[in-house]
Amino acid sequence: MIELVEQFESCCLPIVHWTHRAHLAVGIVYVSRFSFDEALSRIRIQINQYNRISGNPLGYNETITVLFLRKIASVMSHDGTNIVLHTRLSELASICNRAWIYDHYSRELIWSTEAKASWKEPDVKPLDF
Repeated sequence: MIELVEQFESCCLPIVHWTHRAHLAVGIVYVSRFSFDEALSRIRIQINQYNRISGNPLGYNETITVLFLRKIASVMSHDGTNIVLHTRLSELASICNRAWIYDHYSRELIWSTEAKASWKEPDVKPLDF
């Protein structure tokens, strides 16, 4: 997992490997290393840089990034820090699959220009964390 993060940060990770699971892995590593605010700042910068270099400069979504990072931080704060990163990744991947977004957000809101640019509160169901 650390190698994936290093490849991501150096923008050498092949785009086919920049999956939902890879996003979660980076979030887990960042939340385990940094305060939430620092983790969010770093992941925001790195995703935007990676997207620019990979040819997808408009691919970043602030609401999705904050949503998943908040969920990662919530799970990690409740479970302690002694869980192996790969185990935590499997757990979070099962809880936070891509369809999980739609439990809280309508497609219209989550893919809107506004949600891509800044955090938006859920419009379907409030967050429980």
